[in-house]
Amino acid sequence: MNQTSKKGQQGVRIVVSALLCVLIIIGSVGAMNRMAKTKKPPAVNKAKKRMLSVEAIPVVREPVALSVTGYGEARPVETVEICTEVGGRIIEKTALKQGEIVQKGDLLFRIDPTDYRITRERARIQIDLKKNQINQLEMSYKKDRERLASVKKNAELARSNHLRLKLLYEKSRVGTLASVETAEQNWLSLSDSQRTLEKAIDLYPLQILEARGQLEDAEADFETARLNLERCTVKAPFAGRVKALDFETGVWVATGTTLMTLADDALLEVLVPLSDKDAFNVLGLGRQNLYSSDGSGLKGISCAVEPVTGLAVSGSEGMVHRAVRYDPDTRTLYLAVRVPGKVSSTKRSSIPILDGMFCRVNLIGNIQKSTVKAPVSVLNPDRTVYIVRDGKLKTVATEKIKETGGQVYLSGAFHSDDHLITTKLSNPIENTNVEIVSSRVPGAIDTPGTAEVAAKTGGQS
Repeated sequence: MNQTSKKGQQGVRIVVSALLCVLIIIGSVGAMNRMAKTKKPPAVNKAKKRMLSVEAIPVVREPVALSVTGYGEARPVETVEICTEVGGRIIEKTALKQGEIVQKGDLLFRIDPTDYRITRERARIQIDLKKNQINQLEMSYKKDRERLASVKKNAELARSNHLRLKLLYEKSRVGTLASVETAEQNWLSLSDSQRTLEKAIDLYPLQILEARGQLEDAEADFETARLNLERCTVKAPFAGRVKALDFETGVWVATGTTLMTLADDALLEVLVPLSDKDAFNVLGLGRQNLYSSDGSGLKGISCAVEPVTGLAVSGSEGMVHRAVRYDPDTRTLYLAVRVPGKVSSTKRSSIPILDGMFCRVNLIGNIQKSTVKAPVSVLNPDRTVYIVRDGKLKTVATEKIKETGGQVYLSGAFHSDDHLITTKLSNPIENTNVEIVSSRVPGAIDTPGTAEVAAKTGGQS
């Protein structure tokens, strides 16, 4: 009885415990539902866009004159080696030294003229002798022609006399045989004199012609002697600089010996080698005949020549004179650029371009249209630039047309509303949202600013 009651009590406790657990669970769920209904939803935070702050300049297109640079050595256009035209001993020379300026007509040196003066006098005497000989032949020619007429007449009379005496002796036996023979002998003698005189007269024109030829030879010898005498005195053919001088008074020199060299520094010439691309593509040569005497095909190309020696030497405006030659092995065209050696300069310390100076020649040719001018700093090593297009960062491939004075002229697929990024960027992500914080005029000098700081920090806000 007691065991049965104990088991009943245990069952009641188990049922009561289970009911309590169920009630607790139901109450908890109900409380959670009430709390969920009364709780306000959390505020939703919108994600902010990541912006890159940069400095940029607007894309502005402008034409630019294409140019190439070449180098060469300046040489005088006119350089003359002064040689001796006659041999002899030098008795006088100029007091100028190497590098000094000589004026046109100034004495350079003089060779002993004694022997050449004697030779000239001998040639003059020979001329007088030949003239006298010609005069004698002409007078003899005239007299012999006059004498020939009388000889012919005498010979004809002697012949008539011989025939008359012979006829009288043979028919009438008048006279003697000796008189007939004497008359015949006289006739034959006069006839022989006539023939001899005729032959002499026929030779006179040839003798006179030969004498005149000898006179011309004598006159040529006299002219040669006169020129040799003049060649003993050598004067400067033009005003120029004494480039070389290597002789002294008293030395004996042979004909053809080079004694000094004169150079005219008033006009210099620089031989400039240019590649195929520079000559034909950039400067646009080859459209006309380059090798014409007036430099046709090279007109319109202006150039400036300046020495690379130092600032103490002034530059000058040059002129392309001609195309000298083309080397097919190296594909190089050589242009001759002429530049005045004596130019006035505003700098007192500057000197003109001189013979032997190594010069830089800047040749300006075709006009390239629609190029974009920008600071050199915007051009990347791979010849690309960063631009802002429609608020996004873009990379554009370019071709460098010209670089001068810290500025570069570029050609590429630019739009009119593009902006060139001048801020230094390191591996930016394409199509990144970009904010332009400063837009400057093209050609302004780059200075570090807030945009570079923002670019380094990623441009986050």
